[in-house]
Amino acid sequence: MRRRTTVATATAAALSAALAVAAFAVPAAGAAQDDSATQFVNIGVNHDLDYTVGVTAAQKRVFSVSATVSDPSGVKSVSFELWHGEDRATADGVMVGSAQCHRINDLTSYCEALLTADPKVNLRSNALAGLWYMTPVAVDGDGNVTRAEGPYFARIKRQTYLSQTVVTPQTVQKGKNLTVKAQMTVASWEKNKNVPLIGHQVLLQYRKGTSGPFVTLKKLKTDRNGWATATVKATADGSYRYDFAATSLTTATTGWTDFVDVK
Repeated sequence: MRRRTTVATATAAALSAALAVAAFAVPAAGAAQDDSATQFVNIGVNHDLDYTVGVTAAQKRVFSVSATVSDPSGVKSVSFELWHGEDRATADGVMVGSAQCHRINDLTSYCEALLTADPKVNLRSNALAGLWYMTPVAVDGDGNVTRAEGPYFARIKRQTYLSQTVVTPQTVQKGKNLTVKAQMTVASWEKNKNVPLIGHQVLLQYRKGTSGPFVTLKKLKTDRNGWATATVKATADGSYRYDFAATSLTTATTGWTDFVDVK
């Protein structure tokens, strides 16, 4: 059996999003090279164009990793390795999944694996949130092994939450002050529960009436207990909510609205 490494073809989105990704492992010294290297295209994670997987505080998350794989001698098997850290040899987190491959033709197969992210097993530290590198591995019909090089990755993030927005008073005269509150929490993989998300920016948004787009009124940061609190002038009947954009470590979320009757 010969082992080989190939630079696989990535989607344009993956390439542009991962210019700084380090190279994967090269073949062992003296390993034979094969000019007919396996090709990997259309790498996918969680059927998400952003390659993102949100994981809660205490429940495991099963997600898919897939690729279309081609080789002149056909495709025997494929697996995917995800790892977190400076390099694969010193990774502080690893996930591996064997793919089920569906033959497209004699040379090409579509292969998809299910991997498990579990806060009680392989995500015990919040420091594991963020970019995980990926190495697709294929065995062709002749038994040659290819470990792909390329800017392949997944974003494993801590799930965030916004509580129900609460506006007081519920009925108010036009021009009077309203107080709008909601609490942000985030999954802690270390504590296996949700904890306040402190010092992060959220957007206070408003929609006049019962339909139409929301507009941003204010930007503010959550306090030490995760609460966002803002004061605004009542102008017309409408709904208020808070919105949180994703970070490199946490998922995006939008809170439930609260409607106010303005007299």
